[in-house]
Amino acid sequence: MGEISKLQSYLRSVAMAAEEGDRLPTVRQLMRDFSLSQQVVQRALNDLKAEGLIDAQVGRGTFFIGGRTLPAAGPRAATTNRDQEQRSVIMLRRSSKNLRGRVVLESLQRRLNDDGHVTLDVGYSDPDHAKQVLQTLPRFDACIVQNSFDIMPVDMIAAIRRKTDTIIVDGAWLVGTDIDAVGFEWGQSVEAAVHRLVSSGHDRIHYITTASFFLANEMGLHRWRNLRERADLASVLQPEIKIEKLPSQDYEEVAVAALREVISQGPKAKSPAVVIWGIEDGVRFKSLLEQEGLTVPSDLSVILLGRTDLDPEAGGFFHMIGYRAADQVEGVYNRLIERWQKREEPYGLRLLPMTERPGSSVGNHAPQK
Repeated sequence: MGEISKLQSYLRSVAMAAEEGDRLPTVRQLMRDFSLSQQVVQRALNDLKAEGLIDAQVGRGTFFIGGRTLPAAGPRAATTNRDQEQRSVIMLRRSSKNLRGRVVLESLQRRLNDDGHVTLDVGYSDPDHAKQVLQTLPRFDACIVQNSFDIMPVDMIAAIRRKTDTIIVDGAWLVGTDIDAVGFEWGQSVEAAVHRLVSSGHDRIHYITTASFFLANEMGLHRWRNLRERADLASVLQPEIKIEKLPSQDYEEVAVAALREVISQGPKAKSPAVVIWGIEDGVRFKSLLEQEGLTVPSDLSVILLGRTDLDPEAGGFFHMIGYRAADQVEGVYNRLIERWQKREEPYGLRLLPMTERPGSSVGNHAPQK
């Protein structure tokens, strides 16, 4: 499907649910979202105006006419089963370079497009910007919100709610009324990493994560603190190291510097180790450690908490514990389809299963039997 056809298909789809007077996105926004020239976007709008779906008013903007039945566009549009009709889905994502975010949303878009649904990827820089963007959009059938590391305020969720009845949050989130979420919590992974390192004979273990608040991370921190209260682990597990950074924002450099400082200032350990969340480039992280004089695993064992099926994170070397991005795609997709089919089901948070990817970054220091 050509880009202009994608644009027309999207606008026709949202027109099915639009009310009279709903405003279309601006030409500039459509140019950006679909990577089209002004001339091509204007041609698509002229075609829709000729079909009687939209009305352009000088000085006011372009609006859906509403209440129109679209002409059939093949067997899919002709079906009477609502669950098989073409639907419109907004992918609302926080603008960032996060690899996991791109992989999940792009895979979801392909799944939905293959089903015949129309998707529109909408980026936003902060909650206020998200509300402004949403004001320019008509109603749509669903919104998949990518939960970044920042809190989504209630008024942002309310702005989404005014545009759709179906909201799926991609990521663990404190859900409220009429919102679903699919994600992962780091508590189980933290405990699994600790057990593996302790069984390998490590006598001093650090935990590094971000200081930014989000549910999955808080559950990991809570588990770490509980483990530190155990008599058999109290002297092994050290206070967590919180980094005032996020991935793609010098996180790895700051984390390595903080780790080097606590290792050099603390008591000498025979076999130190670290559990760290947020590494997106395993090769680069290993190089940064070596630049600080830390060779893995001879000087330091490392377990990364992350996506076990994203090769750049492991870098072909690190032992990883976490979840699969592919499972996240499947979970969000299934929750969306189920919500469309079973609207009376309870809303809530669905957690993904933990997976482990063996690597060479954990040394064995356990006493020989």
